[in-house]
Amino acid sequence: MRCSSRLGALAALLIPFAAEAQVGLAARASTLGIGAELSLRAGSRLGLRLGGHYFQISRDVTIEGNRYTATPHFENGVALVDVFPFGGTFHVTGGVILNYNEGRLAAHLPVTIDGRTYSETEVSSMTGGVTFDRTAPYLGIGLAGQGRVELLLDLGVGFTGTPIVGLGAETSLQGAEQLELEARLARERDEVQADISKHAWLRYHPVLSIGLKLGF
Repeated sequence: MRCSSRLGALAALLIPFAAEAQVGLAARASTLGIGAELSLRAGSRLGLRLGGHYFQISRDVTIEGNRYTATPHFENGVALVDVFPFGGTFHVTGGVILNYNEGRLAAHLPVTIDGRTYSETEVSSMTGGVTFDRTAPYLGIGLAGQGRVELLLDLGVGFTGTPIVGLGAETSLQGAEQLELEARLARERDEVQADISKHAWLRYHPVLSIGLKLGF
């Protein structure tokens, strides 16, 4: 009898919670890319979200006299907890971004490296990239209702850390000339890294996200 009473009391506590819970599936467009999101509104004051984003675009740019094809590449996942302090649509969000975002560069030949121009026979390709911390804490605010169809809005920031610069080249040069090329690449990379490291704002990824959710 005692066991039945306890189970009944537990059911009485869980029934209102289950009645308020809502599973949602959303499509999103944001500064993290285009993606989808699965959410659970677990009662009036707590929500959980898992999502992923992807986007890539290429364009030609000129940097210090060299022409490049630049490709911003967005590939990331998010795990977020929403707290609804007033039990309505407004929420405060914390969580983590699994961050594979990066910037890719491919040089048009011939290319000038640290003041010396290399022909296509000397350097057959030069590529560069910018990467970030793989896991980035996230803080933000937003709006999300519990209706059957809801518009979503999020504004926040990911703490992605100082961007890390990479630079490399394919070459037919050998011996002392190859060592000279490697030294020039290292100096060029270090100059760009030093310049990036001066700008603290580059350690943060602003997030503006809008979406459309279907609740079940």
